[in-house]
Amino acid sequence: MSTTTSSASSIDENIQRLYASHRALADRFCYTFRRATVSPKSAPYVLFLGNHSAGKSSFINYLLGDTSVQDVGIAPTDDAFTFLLYGEEERDVVGPAALEMLPAELARLNDFGPELVQRVRVKVRKRDVLRNVVLVDSPGMIDASEKSISRGYDFFGVIKFLAEITDLVLMMFDPDKPGTTGEAVEAMTGPLTGFFFKLRLIFNKCDRFTSMYDYARAYGALCWNLAHALPIKDLPKIYNCFLPGRAPAAGATINLHDFDALREEIVNEIKSANARRADNIQMAVNKDLTCLEMHVRMAVRVRRALARYQWAAWALLAGSMLLFTAAGFLVADNWGKSFQEVAGWGDGFIYGLKMLGVLALSSLAGFVFFAIKRSCINRFLEQQVVDLDKTFEVEYNRELSLGTRDDLRQFWALTKPVLAGLFRARWRKLPIFPWGALRRLQRDVAQVTHA
Repeated sequence: MSTTTSSASSIDENIQRLYASHRALADRFCYTFRRATVSPKSAPYVLFLGNHSAGKSSFINYLLGDTSVQDVGIAPTDDAFTFLLYGEEERDVVGPAALEMLPAELARLNDFGPELVQRVRVKVRKRDVLRNVVLVDSPGMIDASEKSISRGYDFFGVIKFLAEITDLVLMMFDPDKPGTTGEAVEAMTGPLTGFFFKLRLIFNKCDRFTSMYDYARAYGALCWNLAHALPIKDLPKIYNCFLPGRAPAAGATINLHDFDALREEIVNEIKSANARRADNIQMAVNKDLTCLEMHVRMAVRVRRALARYQWAAWALLAGSMLLFTAAGFLVADNWGKSFQEVAGWGDGFIYGLKMLGVLALSSLAGFVFFAIKRSCINRFLEQQVVDLDKTFEVEYNRELSLGTRDDLRQFWALTKPVLAGLFRARWRKLPIFPWGALRRLQRDVAQVTHA
């Protein structure tokens, strides 16, 4: 036990060192670290996601060896996020009192508002599985086609937060809706982006099929839908399984032996989630630092392009003003008497008025030229924001052409919206030269990646 605690402390110290060494660079480029406040010493989390009747609650009951812990049914039975913890005294707590019972890293759930807090439930059960893991059951995902339908809180924001701190995410599908539920697709293309390394796809209730032909059709539909939903090149492994204890479908001819093996593989991953904690934290740190590196590289590239355009615009403005002013003085000097011919006070006064007129016209022209310059820079800036994807392809051409970093596009999906907002809000405050800070960051990213 002491060895495990010492190892966890060492991991924490290394993480703190990494973030501290690059915090100044992150502040200079207005980057907010995404790191969740989770410790290697805390219990791992396993998050269950899926549509209604996908079998999430039934799977949890199977793990606990008790069919009465979670309500099950074909119709929606629960709209709460349920956290199952280990404890000697079994009890159920809902709302703010439940939130206070959860570990400190889950305190951010309070930021999602009272509608969510009232849907937080804690169930304390004395089950051996819960000694080493916290199980999190989520509300069933729905096929909400109308944007007016709302849960009253940021459902996908909660999913993203939980995905950040959990060590294993189980996305479950059933034969009735093989990957077609609207919220399930939106979750995989949104809040789960960047967390596919901890995502497991489960095609549940495979004992319902009466023949291999029926199974193949449903499995093919699931693969087709996932291929369009997941923003990755290769489709991850899909675990086909079912829960034992129910009589097979009438007239079933399908062999369920392989499905038994895959179910036990998932069960073993859940039970060994504690061993994944350090790896997941390392992956999270790697993701955070890689996103910072990408943020800085892209910000510097676009910032330099904007600076070159701005300097060219200023040079053009200055040259235009000099030419306009010189032409104005030349015209004024040749209109009527020249400066050498000014003899008296009256002629001098008239000559002064002419010069003031030239300066006024020059100032007006300067104001017009400046407005044109500013408009051109704003249009150039907007074009740079529109072309961010093209700029990314150019900046990361080497890495993408080698095909060694398929995760870069996932990181870019997270970084792009932040950069677009940053450029529009305060691009002039971004540094042009990160000096050696970027090289030090790239060195640490390489070390964490290959650790």
